[in-house]
Amino acid sequence: MRVFNSVLIGLCLLGASATQAAVYVAADKSPATRLCVSAAMDSAIGFVIKMRESNMSRPFIANRITCNGKNITAFAYEAGNSKNYQRLSRYHRGFVEISDLAKATMPEPTGAVIEIQGGSVALFAGK
Repeated sequence: MRVFNSVLIGLCLLGASATQAAVYVAADKSPATRLCVSAAMDSAIGFVIKMRESNMSRPFIANRITCNGKNITAFAYEAGNSKNYQRLSRYHRGFVEISDLAKATMPEPTGAVIEIQGGSVALFAGK
């Protein structure tokens, strides 16, 4: 019975350590950085609240904010936050998604701490 309990506790600890995700840390206090961290870490509702607090439109956020040199939509996908990725991809222009239903493409979470710096907001002068 003791061996069974020892094995069960070991499996539980192994499973708990395998599910740790990367931690994203803001490099500065800019609104773009706050949105980047939220896109990577927060729940869908928490991300919507952060978008409202930023006073930026959703298409503006999806198309013009970059996180560590990547578009915020792609950044949310690479961080493994599929809910926020799906929300942002509705507003992202020029984005083509091809889904392979037989293959899961979500990255595995690591245990790393990643520092995020919100990129510059690209403003277009006109057409």
